[in-house]
Amino acid sequence: MERWLSLRTICHLLSRVFYFLIVGQLAVGFVGANEINAYQLKDKKTIKIGVVRLEDPFFYLDCFGPTMEYLREKHKDWNIQTEEIPIETTASELADKDFDFLISPSGFFEANLREAGLRQIVTRMPEGSENPSESVGATFVVRENTSFQKLEDLKGKRAVSYDNSALAGWLSAAYEIALKGFEPEKFFSTIRPTRYNLPSPLSYLARGSADVAILPTCEYERIIKNGQFMNVGFRVLEPKNSALKCASSTNLYPDVVFSSFPKVKPESAAAITLSLLTMPEELMKSKWSIANDFRNVGQLFEKLKIGPYAKASLSPKEIWEKFRTEILLSIILLGCLIFHIVRVNTLVLKRTAELRMAISQRDEVARVAKDRLRRLNQIERRGMVSQMSSMIAHELKQPLSSVSNYVRGLRKYVNRQGTKDPVIHEAVTEIERGITRASDIVERVRGFARAQDKTEIRVISLKNVIARAVASFEAYVSASLKIKLDIPSDVEIEADPLAIELLIFNLLKNAAEAVEPLGAEGTVSVSLRLSGSKAKIKVGDNGEKIALEKLQRMQKALQETVKANGAGLGLGIVFAIAEKYGGSVSFKQKEPKGLQVTVAFDAVQPS
Repeated sequence: MERWLSLRTICHLLSRVFYFLIVGQLAVGFVGANEINAYQLKDKKTIKIGVVRLEDPFFYLDCFGPTMEYLREKHKDWNIQTEEIPIETTASELADKDFDFLISPSGFFEANLREAGLRQIVTRMPEGSENPSESVGATFVVRENTSFQKLEDLKGKRAVSYDNSALAGWLSAAYEIALKGFEPEKFFSTIRPTRYNLPSPLSYLARGSADVAILPTCEYERIIKNGQFMNVGFRVLEPKNSALKCASSTNLYPDVVFSSFPKVKPESAAAITLSLLTMPEELMKSKWSIANDFRNVGQLFEKLKIGPYAKASLSPKEIWEKFRTEILLSIILLGCLIFHIVRVNTLVLKRTAELRMAISQRDEVARVAKDRLRRLNQIERRGMVSQMSSMIAHELKQPLSSVSNYVRGLRKYVNRQGTKDPVIHEAVTEIERGITRASDIVERVRGFARAQDKTEIRVISLKNVIARAVASFEAYVSASLKIKLDIPSDVEIEADPLAIELLIFNLLKNAAEAVEPLGAEGTVSVSLRLSGSKAKIKVGDNGEKIALEKLQRMQKALQETVKANGAGLGLGIVFAIAEKYGGSVSFKQKEPKGLQVTVAFDAVQPS
């Protein structure tokens, strides 16, 4: 983050470093292996592109990822390398990176414009924008039944906002507050920071823990369009007239900028510019254009005294007023450190006997540490499964869309030709059904692994969920596979129905793969029982018997997959979903052969 951010914000960002790494690497690291291979081809020209790490996951999925994929396809004779950098990177640190191009928010671009010698290539124009110079801002949202009519009415009230340094959010809101003659940091009684991977600011507004939600422009419309908060009335405070199709309570500014460094040759800059300006619109929701006015960004920086206009030094009084909390916390921590040092020295001198006893307990401590490390590794691997599922689903979506378009064209062609051959019509129909089923599966995986958890936990009928999963599975496998259902009565649990359906589907798929060598003799069974307070779903098969040692390892979640050549993603999803809703997974050998997997959840007891 730029130098002009407060120390409090910087400290808060440190707590999010792992989230940033996961989201950023989801888009950037996906091309790492290809970059290594390309680097080895000495006849290719190397182009280095830096990208400033952003908190918004939709930037990577809807803009950065498609853009890099398009440029690599467009310029196959180039070795395009990407590297993610933190937003607090300075101009001198940028110089050490030896980048050719940089993708950054307009605020970062303006702050480093002169010192780093950045020049705009293109600027992103988000969906709903008609002017790249006026694309993003902030929206003040309040409850519909409140009396707030103007921004001044919010003084001393409670606010919630995404905690970031982008113009589309707090900075544009702070500038609007400053234009009214108030100090942004003291205007609200409290400012609750939140993040994209946590509940929306509107959720705090809905339950009454905040008086106003500060959102990036178009975020409010996206949330409402998705059907959230249907029973809560909201309204935008003081919406301004603009060319933006979304409501805005502030001035509008340029969005993400694709810029070049002085060392870039004109022909390379021209090629990149032409490619981005002619990038097909269907590849991403936004598009690249050219912004001709960044003066409003400079005016914001000057008013808020940030970026190039930040004070070089502060007086002791200003330091105390601005960092009072941090100074007091540092004094307390220093006192604790001194006390700790004195205490340790005393213990060394007076309690040598206790030290000898501690040495005798070393083996036990080592064992505990080993167990904890093993658990952390398991958690890490389960997290990797979720991320891989998301990436795979994202990569499959585009090919499925292309196939769907071809099939629709084929349908129109067959109808125009007047072909009455029933075989052709049936074949086209079955292809369309297959595409629909595949798209449903992709959306289920995306729904499971998406960074923003939108699951709906409610009381569900396991009988109905199993029926839906089996129906989808029957369309997925060969018609010769026999599926036996044993569901004498229904059982209810509290969970997300889509997640449980995905769990059952993966169990069925694993069972089908186990009996595949048996052909028509293969059988998969599904049963549902209420055992005491537990709802037990059992999925079995009559495949080859699994060695006892391997069965024991399977019980350790993701440490080993059942299939010799598999990645273990299906089993990982089963464990992750079961754990999320308080369930358990166990394995049992069937006699004379086969395997039975049991998933147990707490059942909803009849009232």
